[in-house]
Amino acid sequence: MAVEDVGGRVEVSDDTKGGADDDTPRDTPDDTPGEPPPGATGDPATQRRRPSRTMAATGVVALFVLVGVVAVVRQPPPRPDGRVILYGDSLSVEAAGAFQAEVERTTDADVVIRALPGISPCDALDEMEQDLALDPTVVVLQFVGNNASPCIEGPGGEELTGRALADRFESDVRAATEMFATEGVRVVLVGGPPAPGLPGDASREIADAYDEIVNEWAGRDLGRVRYADAAATVTGPDDTFVRRLPCRDDEGEDDGCEDGEVVVRSADRIHFCPVEHDEFACPVPAPGARRFGEEMARVAGMALGDY
Repeated sequence: MAVEDVGGRVEVSDDTKGGADDDTPRDTPDDTPGEPPPGATGDPATQRRRPSRTMAATGVVALFVLVGVVAVVRQPPPRPDGRVILYGDSLSVEAAGAFQAEVERTTDADVVIRALPGISPCDALDEMEQDLALDPTVVVLQFVGNNASPCIEGPGGEELTGRALADRFESDVRAATEMFATEGVRVVLVGGPPAPGLPGDASREIADAYDEIVNEWAGRDLGRVRYADAAATVTGPDDTFVRRLPCRDDEGEDDGCEDGEVVVRSADRIHFCPVEHDEFACPVPAPGARRFGEEMARVAGMALGDY
C-alpha cells in the first residue's frame, strides 16, 4: 500500500494483488504464461495428474478380466502312467501294434506284450504270477476260445468244446483276475468277437462269462475289473460274424477302404488279416486288428486314469 500527498489530498493506492498483510507479491496464471498454476511446484511436464474416476473404473474392470482369464486357463491334467501288460492269443498278436501305439499316444505308461498264437488262459497263468514282480498297474486279458493246449483238455484228454470249454475259461480267467485284483492291479477282460472258425465253438459263451466276472467285481470293488467290448468294433448287428464293415472316417484307400467298406475279418473266420498269407504277420493293413487293439487300449487307458 502507498500513501501520497496529491494537491493537499491524501490518496491511498493498493499496488499489490495480495492481502493487506501479505508482503510477498503473488503472480496470477496470466502474469507469467507457462508457469504452473497456484499451489503447483516443479516442472509442469512432470506434474502428476489425479486419475479420473473413469480411469479407476477401467482399471477395476481390467483386473476382474485378468482374474477371469487366469481362472479359465488351467494346466492340463497329467497323463496317466504306470505299466500295462497285455495277455492274449493270436488276436492280441495281430492287434498288439495298434494297442501299444494307442496306449503310448494317450498315456505315459510302459507296455508289455505277452501274447502267443493258439494259447488259452491256463497256458499263461504261471507267467502272470511271475509278472506280479513287474508291479503292473493294469493287465488286459484277451482269450477268445482256443482249445488245442494240453492244459485245456478234459479229464480224459479230450478236447473241450461249447459250454465245457467256456466253463474252463471262466475258471482260469476268474483265478487270474482274483490274483491281480487282490494285489491292487486293475484288470480289463476283453470280450472276443464271434469266431465260428474255432473248433471250440464257445467264443460267445466265453465273452458272456467275462462280463459276469466284471459284474461280480462291481459289487466288491467298483472299477477294479472292467469289460472291454472290443468285439463290437469288428462284428455286425446282433453280434454276428461279418467280413466287411463300413469304413471309419480315419480309414482310407491305404487301409483298404473300397466302396465305403473295409475287410475287418479273415476268411478263416477267426482272425483279422484281410488277405490269406503264409507270413507270421499280416502283409497288408488290417483295419479289424487296429479297431480291436485301439478299443482294448481305450479301456486300459481309462483304468490307468483312475489311479
